[in-house]
Amino acid sequence: MPTMYDVVRMYAGQWPDKLAILSEADGTRTYGELVDRGARLGHALAHELGCAIGTRACIWLENRPEWLDCNLAMQVFGLPGIPGNPDWVDDEFEYVLRHSATRVLFTDAAHAERALALRDRIDTLAHVVLVDERVPGALHLEDLIAAAPADPVVPEISDFVEGSVMYTSGTTAGRPKAVPARRELLSGQAISYEEMFGLSHRDRVLVVTPFFHGNGAGAMMSALSRGGSAVLTRRFSRSRFWDLVDTYRPTYLLTLQPIMNILMTLPPGGRERSHSLRVIISLGSAPVRRTMEERYGCPVMDWYGMTEAGAGTYTRLDDPGPEGTVGKPFPGSRLHILREDGTPAEPGEVGEIVFERSTIGFDGYVGDDEASAAAIEGDFFRTGDLGTVDADGYLFFVDRTKDIVRRGGENISSVEVESVLREHPALGEVAIVAKPHPILGETLAAFVQLLDGATAPSLEELRAWCAGRMAEFKIPEDLVVVDEFPRTGSGKLRKASLREQFRA
Repeated sequence: MPTMYDVVRMYAGQWPDKLAILSEADGTRTYGELVDRGARLGHALAHELGCAIGTRACIWLENRPEWLDCNLAMQVFGLPGIPGNPDWVDDEFEYVLRHSATRVLFTDAAHAERALALRDRIDTLAHVVLVDERVPGALHLEDLIAAAPADPVVPEISDFVEGSVMYTSGTTAGRPKAVPARRELLSGQAISYEEMFGLSHRDRVLVVTPFFHGNGAGAMMSALSRGGSAVLTRRFSRSRFWDLVDTYRPTYLLTLQPIMNILMTLPPGGRERSHSLRVIISLGSAPVRRTMEERYGCPVMDWYGMTEAGAGTYTRLDDPGPEGTVGKPFPGSRLHILREDGTPAEPGEVGEIVFERSTIGFDGYVGDDEASAAAIEGDFFRTGDLGTVDADGYLFFVDRTKDIVRRGGENISSVEVESVLREHPALGEVAIVAKPHPILGETLAAFVQLLDGATAPSLEELRAWCAGRMAEFKIPEDLVVVDEFPRTGSGKLRKASLREQFRA
């Protein structure tokens, strides 16, 4: 199967001067430039820095064109890539570098001092390569590219070579888990994205999710897999978002629902209906998909997935499915709903969402037999998520097992309650978590962020508003108004941090 480098090289043959990358802060890349820089940098990694096939390298950068230079270079010469979160503290990053036995670290001058200190402490980390300024003790990206031959020989690499190692976001307790992926799976999924989403070479995809998250890298790769263009911003900014849309006129936005929730806290404005976007693809949008379509005036596609399984299901433009669904399985993927005893659930019955491992290519976490054993049961990968599948095969996500609130014998979906609270005229982003209770076991606490200019309701006012919209036992018994939510680097809510407030 062709790698993304092969696909980019094919389009470079047709349109060498076509802009593949447009960056808000860092200029552009044509298809021809991507191919040339990727091959030459890959040659330097293999021949100057001594990286054999299978040697791991880490990209510790925000969203910028150099990220793709490095990623393509590693694909060309069979080096598994590790996307690094720029917000990791030293302890987190040192764990990842040691655990992965990373040999080369790509970063920028802002992180140079920390990167060089880590290199001095970690035996396997041999080289730090900077992409912008020059700093003593570090190599420089442009020097490596300039020293390589103009048309290096590209080796044949097996599809079954490890293509990446992605570390989970760590929203639960403990260290992040390392998820490997073969080259064939990475390229296959990226190429399938454009088929799922209906992209063409005329489209521009706006990328506001960080590249270290599969959604951000997938958004960029989906554009390039069809010969289109990707528009980058280093970091998502609520205040600059619509300026970015006006300037670059993207046609697709592929992102995560937490980012859309942040945008929806803005007061409605005229630009929300006069924009260039013709499709919004937002992971986790099912509870508010119709609301988003009404507000932004374009179709919204949802999908369900995770690092281990990639994109598991999605809603099609020509088959959005019933309200609340996260769609049908991604081409080639097979999922099931299982009861606690491991038997298949009936249509409409809630159970754990599991994938057949042969269809997602997940064989276990790197160096973590205990976590692998917990997640893998025979031919199945257990997601830890609850859902239902209807008679027509549409998946409905219910909640993460750990986010279910167990109140007095009732299992309450936090997602269900959150979807009702978001309809309140004063509330933007919301999060429901369990609060320990001496008699009931748990009750529901609502953490809420207000819409701009809104006045916070009292708990009594909120409970009165909820009455009639949901059963009484589902109505929150605590209300906490926050200015900002604790989030992972990719924008996901850290519900564990909210629950910890009650434990403290």
